[in-house]
Amino acid sequence: MNQQKLRRLILLISFLLLPVTFFYLSPVLIIEGAASGIVTGSAIIFTFIFLFSLIGGRLWCGWICPFGSLQDLAREVQGKRVTNPWIDRFRYGLFVLWILILLAFFIRAGGITSIEPFYQTTNGLSVAGPIELTVFIVILFIITAIALILGRRGMCHLFCPISVLMIVGRKIRNAIGLPGLQLTAHSEDCIRCGRCTKECSQSLDVLSMVEQGRMEQAECILCGACIDACPKDVIRFSFGRPDRKKSITG
Repeated sequence: MNQQKLRRLILLISFLLLPVTFFYLSPVLIIEGAASGIVTGSAIIFTFIFLFSLIGGRLWCGWICPFGSLQDLAREVQGKRVTNPWIDRFRYGLFVLWILILLAFFIRAGGITSIEPFYQTTNGLSVAGPIELTVFIVILFIITAIALILGRRGMCHLFCPISVLMIVGRKIRNAIGLPGLQLTAHSEDCIRCGRCTKECSQSLDVLSMVEQGRMEQAECILCGACIDACPKDVIRFSFGRPDRKKSITG
């Protein structure tokens, strides 16, 4: 099976499971639980995703995230590249605010009082009633609208806290030299056709990354679209330690 077809299949399955997993991916429920000193299921999932990013980078975004699946579908309608750096900076600002509120709520609650993996779910299900269904539909509409307005994976760029968690994890990995999944490129074989840049889900200038031999980029979600687009097999997945001299902060 083609790599991108496999990726889309996994993303589709993830999206179809969203009525079950929706609350486990909610940054809002983490805040709500923190107000009562509760570590929610979503807080546990966020922690696991962060730890995974130390080795897997943002593979979650490219291959598993159900909201990414929805945005990839929106790309068929609005496929413009997101290149305004202020969009990403806005996301970082929101993330800092989210962390501050989270810490403040836990402190006010007297710290962690309990751990509830199934917090606010019904028998483990997220969408089990009309209220949950309404919230579910509204959130999906907002995510789709942002992707249609901003372009490729607009929500990821604008306010996704999971993406920032994984970027932090990736930077820690690069700083301490942990081995992990990464892209490598043989720039001497590049014919500069630009297909890698054209297909990039995150609107990165992949061609420039290849030419500079600097494939480590904070916004890369390791989707592999550039790998499949390259007619000369210049770009490949590899597993190893980062080259700190060739890291792009993004």
